[in-house]
Amino acid sequence: MGGIIAYLLFFVAGLGFGYAAPLKWRWLPLLFPLVLGAFALFKYGPDVSVIVRLIVAIIVTLLGILLGAAIDARGSARDEHARYA
Repeated sequence: MGGIIAYLLFFVAGLGFGYAAPLKWRWLPLLFPLVLGAFALFKYGPDVSVIVRLIVAIIVTLLGILLGAAIDARGSARDEHARYA
């Protein structure tokens, strides 16, 4: 259960930054799993399970960023093309 919570937090961080952060800060959440993975690799050595978890965490974070950016783009496009009743 604890592993799922970690991935959920990575996804939410990516979603929040992808939606609300300016373009150059949007990719910052990718550093979170990279730093944690580097510490795990330093502590446990090059273990396959650590590397697989790192890859999954990066993919989940990237999906969150892309979804947040898509939501932001959709909201921006809707603001530019306002429909008046």
